[in-house]
Amino acid sequence: MKKLLTGGAFLLLSTVLLATHRPAAAVQAAQGQGQSIDARVATLETDLAAMRAKLDETHAQLEQTLAYLEKQSKAAERLVAALDEAEQQGFAVGENWKSRQTLLAGMRAYCGDQQNGVPKAPAATKTVPAKPAPAQQRQAKK
Repeated sequence: MKKLLTGGAFLLLSTVLLATHRPAAAVQAAQGQGQSIDARVATLETDLAAMRAKLDETHAQLEQTLAYLEKQSKAAERLVAALDEAEQQGFAVGENWKSRQTLLAGMRAYCGDQQNGVPKAPAATKTVPAKPAPAQQRQAKK
């Protein structure tokens, strides 16, 4: 009976030790996973910040391009007005008048192409502030 009692006590004690050891290992694994998630979140936040900076740079370049194209369109309008005035003053009259009419028509077509299809800036969109990352939320709660 003593052997049975000793064997049972050993079995019970080893079961208890194993049971307490497993949750500690699970907690360590969860902490390791939590750290890897925090590291991943930090990496993603860095990537997001870089993408936002690149987006801001691209947006500024787009605005400059649109401003340039708008200036070109206005210049084409002024050139068409100058062509009309030159024609009224007799530019296409006289010797070899057909070539000057061809020149005026070609320049008007060119100016028309410059004025058509000028892109407009998209309507200003409301930017939503980014939510803090889960890692930042956890740190704030602590």
